Amino acid sequence: MSGTLIRNQAVAAVRLSRRGLLRNTAVAGAGLLLARLGLLRAVAQESESVKQIIDIAATAEAMAVTLLGGAIDQARKRAYDRAIPDTVIQVLEAARATEQFHYEYLTAAGAQPLTTTFHIPDTSILTSYSSLFRTIVTLEGAFIAAYIAAARQFPVLQQPELVKVAFQIAGTEAEHRVLANFALGTRPANDVAFAPALFRSVGEAAATLQQLGYIGGQGPSVSYPGPGTIARNLVTEQTPGGPLAVCVPPQPSKQPVVVPPEALRRADPKPGMQYFAETGHNVGGVFLQYWQRFGGLPIFGYPLSEEFEYGGMRLQYFERTRFEFRPGAWPERLDVLLGLLGRELTTERTNEGPFRPSMPLPGAAVWGRDPITEQTPAIYFPETQHNLAHGFLRYWLTYGGIALFGYPISEEFRERNRDTGREYVVQYFERARMEWHPGEWPERWDVLLGRLGAEQLER
Repeated sequence: MSGTLIRNQAVAAVRLSRRGLLRNTAVAGAGLLLARLGLLRAVAQESESVKQIIDIAATAEAMAVTLLGGAIDQARKRAYDRAIPDTVIQVLEAARATEQFHYEYLTAAGAQPLTTTFHIPDTSILTSYSSLFRTIVTLEGAFIAAYIAAARQFPVLQQPELVKVAFQIAGTEAEHRVLANFALGTRPANDVAFAPALFRSVGEAAATLQQLGYIGGQGPSVSYPGPGTIARNLVTEQTPGGPLAVCVPPQPSKQPVVVPPEALRRADPKPGMQYFAETGHNVGGVFLQYWQRFGGLPIFGYPLSEEFEYGGMRLQYFERTRFEFRPGAWPERLDVLLGLLGRELTTERTNEGPFRPSMPLPGAAVWGRDPITEQTPAIYFPETQHNLAHGFLRYWLTYGGIALFGYPISEEFRERNRDTGREYVVQYFERARMEWHPGEWPERWDVLLGRLGAEQLER
C-alpha cells in the first residue's frame, strides 16, 4: 500500500466520512485511535469538559483492549484469509498490553468509561489480513496526529508534563504503524519523515468513535476485556516515566511583529465582516466571534489593522490587544490567543522595582493551592511571584482571568499615561495593563485597560 494512499485515507478519517471509514477500518485500529486521548487523565479535575474527555478516553482504551483481543483470538484460530505469523500475533499482543496499561493509568486518575460494550460494524475485518493491517496503518497515522494536536494544546493548559507524555505515547504509536506497515508488506515500512498533523484538536479524534459505529452500532456486540489474556510481560516502561517537565512562563517574541503597511491603512467595508468606521477596519470570522463573545469594546477596543499573516499565523491588532489565530491551541475559545503585549512592552523594565519578584501580601491566597472566594483580599501567583488585589483583582476574576489577561508581571504602582499625560495606579499583566481611573467607570471598579495594542503599533 503506497504512502500516498495511506495519507489520503487518514485525511478521510479526519473528515469523519462514515462510508469511507467503514470501508477501511479494522477492529484493532479503530479502538487504538481514541485510546490515545488517555494522556488527558492528569488534568481530570480541571473542568467538567476535561472530565468528559477522559471518560471518552477510558471508553476508547477499553474498546482497544476488547477488540484487539478479538483480532488476536481470530488470528490464533487461523480465521484470517492469510495466516498471521506467531511473531506478528505477538506484536498485536504487545499492542493490546499497552492499551491495558493506558486504561489502568487513566481510570486510576478518576476517569469512568461511558460503556464497556462495543459493536463491530464491519465483521470482514476479522477475516481479511490486508484489511486488518491496512486500517491499523491508516489509523495509527490519525492518532499520532491527535497527539500532535494535544502537544499544541497542553502548553495553553499549563500542562507541560502532558506535552512530554504526548510525545512518549506518539513515539510508541509510530512503532505500531511501522510494524503494521511491515506486516502488510509495505517497503520501506518507515515511509514518512514527518508524521502528518491532521487534527486541529484532540476533540476531532474523539468524534470518530461514534461515527464509526463502535458504540451504539448495528454490528455484533462484545464486552471488555474481550477474549484471551493480556500479555503484560511483553511490555516495559508501563507508566510514563522520566524527569518531570516544568512550566516556564511564556516569553514574548524577541523580534517585533512586522505589520504589512496595507493592513494599517483604512479599508473599505468587506462583505460578511463587521466594519468599524471609527478606525476604518473590518473584523470577521473567528476574530469577530471572539471579539463579540469574550469582551467586545471594553476589553479589546476597536480594530487598528486588518487581519494579516505573520510567522505562519493570522493576526489582527486592536487598541488593547493582538489577536492570534493558532489552530488546535484552544478549541473552546475558537483557537484564538491574545498576544503577550504586556511582556513585550516591558522587556527592558524587569529590573524596575514593581517588576521584581515580590512576597505574598498579608492574607493573600496562593493561586493554584488555596480556594478563591469573593472575600479573598489578594492572590499571590508563584508562577510570576506577584500579587493581585483590590479592584484589579475583582476585574481580573470577573472579566477574563488568565485567558484574557494572563498572570500579573508587576505589582501595583503609579505611572504616567501616554495618552492623557496623567498619572494612574496601574498593574501590568502578560497580556494587558490595568489602570485605575477614579470615577470613570464605577460598575467596573473604575478599571480601564491600557491601549497596549496601540502602543505596540506606535513602536
